[in-house]
Amino acid sequence: MKRVTSNKKVIYLAILFCFILGQIGGTLIIKQLFLNYKLKDMLPQATSIAAEIAQNEKNIRGFRPYLMKVYDLEGNDLSPGDESKQQFFNVTSEEFKDALIDYIPEVIKANKFAAIKNISGFPSKSIVVGAPVIQNEQAVGVVFLLEPGSEFQAVLNGFYYVFTGTLLLGTLIIGFFISSYLKEMKQLEKTRRDYIANISHELKSPIASIRALTETLADGMIKDEEKTNKYYGIILSECARLQRLIYDVLELSRMQNKRDTWDKEKIDMQELVVLIESKYSFLSDEMGIVFEITENARNLPAVLSNKDKVLQLVNILMDNAMKYVGEDGRITFDAEVHSRVVTVLISDNGPGIAKEHLPYIFERFYKSEQSHNEKGSGLGLAIAEEIVNGLGEKISVTSKPGKGTIFQFTLKRYK
Repeated sequence: MKRVTSNKKVIYLAILFCFILGQIGGTLIIKQLFLNYKLKDMLPQATSIAAEIAQNEKNIRGFRPYLMKVYDLEGNDLSPGDESKQQFFNVTSEEFKDALIDYIPEVIKANKFAAIKNISGFPSKSIVVGAPVIQNEQAVGVVFLLEPGSEFQAVLNGFYYVFTGTLLLGTLIIGFFISSYLKEMKQLEKTRRDYIANISHELKSPIASIRALTETLADGMIKDEEKTNKYYGIILSECARLQRLIYDVLELSRMQNKRDTWDKEKIDMQELVVLIESKYSFLSDEMGIVFEITENARNLPAVLSNKDKVLQLVNILMDNAMKYVGEDGRITFDAEVHSRVVTVLISDNGPGIAKEHLPYIFERFYKSEQSHNEKGSGLGLAIAEEIVNGLGEKISVTSKPGKGTIFQFTLKRYK
């Protein structure tokens, strides 16, 4: 089923089938509406003429812009003498009789009749409206009024032109969106498979290391205490790595499947910046990179948000920046103050992100080419986006390959 619904040809055929049904249905509806309109317009005159004929009047009164034919129940033509319209259309009495006689029982039964009929000799389809001739409460004949169906054909042609134009335009638009959707689904499937492969590798790697080191220690092969402690340190490090990976998977799954309602309160941003500086100044010194906090960031006004989630968001973006800057690396924590929001900017001079990767950078499972050899699940930025969505804020990224990347997110000002 999945292959059928994701096949472009099947989708386009399904759209074409729906439009064909729409055209057929539209034609039938227009025909019925037009007949109802003509029935209301012509039936009173047909009924009036039938009443005059029932009274055996020789000169039938009333305005008659229509061609009139009158038949008794046996199909004998009782039409009055004015045959000018009939002669104009070059239609014989027998041709009229052949076209109309089968409708006599239907007119008698329903007491009215309307149809669109092809009659030989008429330049177009004809509108036919019928009414019974009643004498002594019994039907003795039928009056048919006819007029060329040029109005109906004009309405129908207009519908076809509009429908065809809409069909072409709609198919192009729908085709564009379907192609985009299928492309995105293909990309999502690829990133999902890459993610599963990455997760499998990330899970196997620490487990294999822990098992190998533990077996070595359990077998008593290491006698040197210093080396034993080193092994224990590696085991703890791999356990922490494994724990972090599992936490990221569970955290993202929890956020996406059942988003929590986070309480918001006034946050002193200057105090928050001090906490960020104390943590990352130490880490940057250890890594030999420069970490700078601008004056704008040090003097931010209070915001209305959730402190724990804002710290988690900053940690994700800072850890992400520190992971990619190399020698002579530089990370800048900056901010802009606007009337309603504060925009926090975290920039680095790392390798940057290629333009084709930017639209997918916050997607679950996604890891760009620069991150394939890095330790991590590729879930950090997806978690960051979920945090921002949960806070009702916005996050974006700009990057130039070889020059660095800037992540920025908003926080509502406290008033």
